[in-house]
Amino acid sequence: MPISARKMDRILVSVLGFERRMGRHQIYILRTGGRQVARTLISHGAREIGDDLMATMARQMGITLSQLKKIIAGKIGREEYYRSLEEQGRIE
Repeated sequence: MPISARKMDRILVSVLGFERRMGRHQIYILRTGGRQVARTLISHGAREIGDDLMATMARQMGITLSQLKKIIAGKIGREEYYRSLEEQGRIE
């Protein structure tokens, strides 16, 4: 099920703590301890994000598509997302 690019922006920045950088695309970077642990982007022209792009974004964020959908639904928050990154060794 598609999600609006604006809603995805709010989730990345407000819920998960990504930093937004504007340029050719909207680039989202997650840093912890001064180290970049995840990075994804949304194209400026994108109005909706479908499952294919969500799957790519999820992979770039270090999670599965089903986990990203749970984040969108509000079932997973920042703490659980960070815990998942810790388990993968992306965060120390």
